[in-house]
Amino acid sequence: MFAVAVPTASHLLDEEKLQGPIRELQTFARTARRDAMMEDRPYVVLLLNDSYVLRPLDVSKDSAPKPLTYGLPVGVTFAIKRLGDRDFAKQTDASWLFSPNGLCEPLRFLFQRKNDWVRFRVDPLTATMQNEESFIQ
Repeated sequence: MFAVAVPTASHLLDEEKLQGPIRELQTFARTARRDAMMEDRPYVVLLLNDSYVLRPLDVSKDSAPKPLTYGLPVGVTFAIKRLGDRDFAKQTDASWLFSPNGLCEPLRFLFQRKNDWVRFRVDPLTATMQNEESFIQ
């Protein structure tokens, strides 16, 4: 019985290593949108090679909160596709802007870990994930 359960549990752990960073990105997007509207100032999510950072766009203000940071698990990478791009591009230090009116730049994301991948777009009006496609072995 244990031999049958191990591959399934292993598969779930592999899937979680890819889904966890996506959930965190969703949380960052919702938080950036909410804070931008509540504080009436733009927020940005910095999309770094190994992490995300959420902070107000103008950090020179005295009331700027401490940036929120999330580090990607080892082996997980992502690429973004901006409006007008032909394909996904791995960009270093890209930024994703959230306006005080609640709008964000429409982006598509491709997360990968080994041969597994998840691709989705983020709705610019609600900052929610849409049209998810995935391949997880």
